[in-house]
Amino acid sequence: FSKRWSTESFSSKKIKKSKMQKSIVFVSNSLPTYDKDSGANRLKEIIEEFLNANFECYFLTNENNSSSKYWKYFSEIGVTILNVSEIEKIQTLKDVGFVWFNGPNSFKKNLNFVSQHLPKSKIIYDMVDVHFLRYKRSLLLNPFKISDYKRYFKYKKIETKLIKKASIVVAISEKEKELISKYVSPEKVITISNIHYPKVSKAEIPTFNLRQNILFIGSKHTPNIDAIYFLYNEVMPKVWKTNKDIKVQIIGDVAEEIKGISHPMFEFLGYVPNVVSYFLNSKLMVAPLRYGAGVKGKIGQAFEYYLPVITTDIGAEGMNLTNNHHAMITNDSSEFAAKIIELYQNEELWQKLSNASEDSLKPFSKEHLRNVIQSI
Repeated sequence: FSKRWSTESFSSKKIKKSKMQKSIVFVSNSLPTYDKDSGANRLKEIIEEFLNANFECYFLTNENNSSSKYWKYFSEIGVTILNVSEIEKIQTLKDVGFVWFNGPNSFKKNLNFVSQHLPKSKIIYDMVDVHFLRYKRSLLLNPFKISDYKRYFKYKKIETKLIKKASIVVAISEKEKELISKYVSPEKVITISNIHYPKVSKAEIPTFNLRQNILFIGSKHTPNIDAIYFLYNEVMPKVWKTNKDIKVQIIGDVAEEIKGISHPMFEFLGYVPNVVSYFLNSKLMVAPLRYGAGVKGKIGQAFEYYLPVITTDIGAEGMNLTNNHHAMITNDSSEFAAKIIELYQNEELWQKLSNASEDSLKPFSKEHLRNVIQSI
C-alpha cells in the first residue's frame, strides 16, 4: 500500500463501541468503479446492503483521490473511507466485527497489515471468482503462454493455502463453492453471486422491429479480449456472408489491448458512462467467452433490460441457464454465427428469450443477498 496520507478527513461521527459487532471494513486497493466492470458493481451492491442492514461501513484503500466520483458516491451513502497510511484512525476500529477482503490481490497484500491492526475482527475473503481456474482454462487454449502459468501458480497458492486464514470464504456460484470446498472446510464457504434485478419496465422496452445491431460489453479483462478476437475472426465473417448489415458494437475501454481489428461493421465505442440506450436499442447481446471463471455480469446486465443473449458454456456458467429458454448457448463458431443470424431475424424467438429474462434473474436478487448477510 502507498504511504501517502489521505486528504479525506475522518468521519466526525463517534464510533459507538456498543455497535462495533455490527460494523465492517471493506479492503481493496481501490474504490469500486461500479460503472466500469461487473465485479465492482457487485461490491457496490454488497456494501449498500450492509448499510441497509444498519452496519457501520468503512472502506480501507490506498486510493486518496477524494475528488473522484466514486469517493464522493460512497461517502454520500454513508461509507467512511480511510487511506491505509492513516494508522491511528485505523486503530480506532480495533473492535470492528468483520473485515471483508475483495479479491486475491487485496487479500494477499493486506492480510498481515489488517491482522496486525484489527486483530479481533472476523476475516471474510470474497474470492470474486476462482482466479486459478480462469488461468487453467486459458492455458488449455494457449499452453505456451508463460505469463499465465505464473498467474496460475500465484493464484492457486492464494486461493488454496492462504484462504485457510479466513473465517468466511465467499464464492460467487455454487459450482465454485463446490470447487473451493476441496481446499477449505465447506462450512466456511458461502455463496454471494452477482446482484441483478430488472432496471426497466418490460412494457416500455422498444419492440423487436425498432432495434438494430448486436452488443458486446466488457473491460480489458483478458477473457473479454480473447472473446472479441474470437467474435471478429471466427464468428462475424460467417455472419456477414449471410447478412452484411449486422453491426457489432463493443462497449468498454479495450482499445489499447486490441490490435489488427478494423471493419466498418465492428465498432469500438470505448467507455460509455450511460449504457442504457445500447441495452434498449440493440437486438441482442453476444458473450462468446472461451475461458474465464465466476458469473458473468454482462449477461445478467442484459437480462436486466430484457435483452436476449447468445453465449458459450463459460459465459453461462454458474447462472442456471437453460439453452434456448434463458439464452442461446454454444461453443462452436459456426453455430454461434447461425444463432446470431436466426435471432436477429426471428421475432418470435427473440420475444421468447426476452420474456424469460425475469426468470433468469431470480437467483441474483437483492433478497437473496439480504438473507446471506443476515446469516453472517
